[in-house]
Amino acid sequence: MNHKEYYTNTLRQLEDFLDLAIDVTDATAGQSNVPWNLVRGHQLYNRLTVTCMSFIHLLPENRYFPSNFKFWDFFSAATLARNFIENYYFFFYVCVDEVEPSETEFRLLLLTYHLNNEKFKFYKEANKTEILAEFEQNLPNDKRKISEHPFFQKLDRKMQGDILKGIKFKYLSNKEISQRIPFDTSEFEPLYRFFSNQAHSTPWAFFTQDNQRGRGQENEAEVSYITMAIEFVSKYLIAAILDMIKLFPESTNKLDARKIEFIKKEFEQKKKGS
Repeated sequence: MNHKEYYTNTLRQLEDFLDLAIDVTDATAGQSNVPWNLVRGHQLYNRLTVTCMSFIHLLPENRYFPSNFKFWDFFSAATLARNFIENYYFFFYVCVDEVEPSETEFRLLLLTYHLNNEKFKFYKEANKTEILAEFEQNLPNDKRKISEHPFFQKLDRKMQGDILKGIKFKYLSNKEISQRIPFDTSEFEPLYRFFSNQAHSTPWAFFTQDNQRGRGQENEAEVSYITMAIEFVSKYLIAAILDMIKLFPESTNKLDARKIEFIKKEFEQKKKGS
């Protein structure tokens, strides 16, 4: 099989995975009395499916957005792939990672504090002075709750300082999260670095451009790199689907059992091929 045939097969597989991912979104929506971390996890999962759809939109010969115009844009594909994987790691941190209730509570406090800090900075930079008073009143109280929380005392001083400054919205790095994920993530660091270089327009992103490379034209390197991004996204999309089915077990009766079994088998294969 040549590189173009392999690309097409990999793309079709991702499209099939996304079909089921969207079914899972619908099957798990609209539930009441759901813990906060599952509510936020559902939002992050929905964000994953939207990002995946946009990722597919970029890919030539996709069946979701058929077009005769073929443009091979690895830079943008790498950027969305990077965003997708980062999203999955945060999804895992918020609702899949099993921790003590006290730590779960602290994670919510931290997310809320960071959110309000970012809003405050935004409104201040936008000169929306009429909105700032509420933030100036509430942020110190939120900061105090965090600093007095028992789990806060377990963190090192640098992390504590960054949290209280509103810099950090999570206290685990992606590398630390990858070590908690219950499947092989050895490809995460090198590929995340590679995709990040494309996203940030570093020398690695553009020094290799020539009359064929990096101009939207089909060539073996461009097709191979995009295929690699598809495989990376596919692995974590399947993981997210299986996570959601585990988190919302009652949803399985709304889903095609054959598709679920197929996904499980594919995930086992992808884990072996990592």
